[in-house]
Amino acid sequence: MAKPIVPLTVTKINSLKAKEKDYKVFDGGGLFLLITKKGGKSWRFKYRFNDKEKVISLGTYPSFSLKNARDKKEEYKSLIANEIDPAEEKKKKKANNKIIEIKKDNTFFKISQEWLEHYRSEVSENYHIKLGRALENYTYHFLKNKAIDEITRLDIIEVLKDLKAKGIQETAKRVYMLLNKVFMYAVTLEYVPHNIISDIDQKIVIGKREKKHYPTFVRDKDIKALLLAIDDYPGDYSTKMALKMLPYVFVRSFNIRHCEWSEIDFEKEEWTIPKHKMKTKIEFILPLPPQVIKILNEIKEYTFESKYVFPSYILKNKPMSDNTLITALRRMGFTKEEFVPHSFRAMFSTIAYENANSENGHKYTAEVIEALLSHKEQNKIKAAYNRASYVNGMRGLICWYASYLDTVKNL
Repeated sequence: MAKPIVPLTVTKINSLKAKEKDYKVFDGGGLFLLITKKGGKSWRFKYRFNDKEKVISLGTYPSFSLKNARDKKEEYKSLIANEIDPAEEKKKKKANNKIIEIKKDNTFFKISQEWLEHYRSEVSENYHIKLGRALENYTYHFLKNKAIDEITRLDIIEVLKDLKAKGIQETAKRVYMLLNKVFMYAVTLEYVPHNIISDIDQKIVIGKREKKHYPTFVRDKDIKALLLAIDDYPGDYSTKMALKMLPYVFVRSFNIRHCEWSEIDFEKEEWTIPKHKMKTKIEFILPLPPQVIKILNEIKEYTFESKYVFPSYILKNKPMSDNTLITALRRMGFTKEEFVPHSFRAMFSTIAYENANSENGHKYTAEVIEALLSHKEQNKIKAAYNRASYVNGMRGLICWYASYLDTVKNL
């Protein structure tokens, strides 16, 4: 006859000492305490499942008490009665807990920064910086530390409504598209099961989008006034020369401010803007008219020792700040409703299209105009052909436009 098992007590457990070998002390019902030769005490539960004897670890005494061990034993016996293996259930629970911890770690901040780094190679350096600022300024206040898979449509709507309430609907539109990119990335890598942004009707949340047109000048008398005002600009010389060059090249503000001497080929009369500085992420070779070569030779005497053609007036080896050109235009008396640095692009585009195939205009096509504006051709085959075939046309058109500006200024 088997010796009956006497249930353990706390006093009994505390009195148990280490021996030369590990040994077991049973509490009944398959529950026992393992005492190691080093004196450690840990709970085990022995049971049978599918005619196999198994042992599962419960916890270490005294942090896992006698009562804890008995409660866990009863819980496992209940699982066995329902044909569930406690060991397998424990593994499943541990795996689920690990997934939960990983999800908690996958905050909106972490995933959005991961996407931002991944997206770096797709856009220009300037645009990449703007995306990072947009995340910081418009989304992190609401979403930064939330697990991305726990963010709801209402959370996103709160972000967009906040921007709408501030009267910056255009920004709200851009943030909507930014969030869509982040969540598409999150879906692709299975951080979230579904892109919740696609379920939000931006027209309902943000309102109807009014198409934005940059202010610009298209009348000869207004263009003349602008060019003469630049010639008479009394401020920093580097800023003045950048403004003198900008009408002739009509590049984005970032490109003129970050223009480097190493990018200028005086022999070929070309400016090669590297792809990391371009919004399209494609290297752009801009032919330079004689008027620009003259301006570059003038500024060269003053800034050639700097990396930048138009350096900051404070730090000569740093590029001009993003507010410098805007401030200069304001000092000349042009309001933001009248003219901004980007307006030089709109001015060229309007004049070039209005004078295409006209009696006193030029013979160049819309494709050449768009190529000079470095607009990306969506058709990849056509884009490759355009880059090869429009070189002469681009030089011809930019020289025509430079002559047009000189003519207007001297009217």
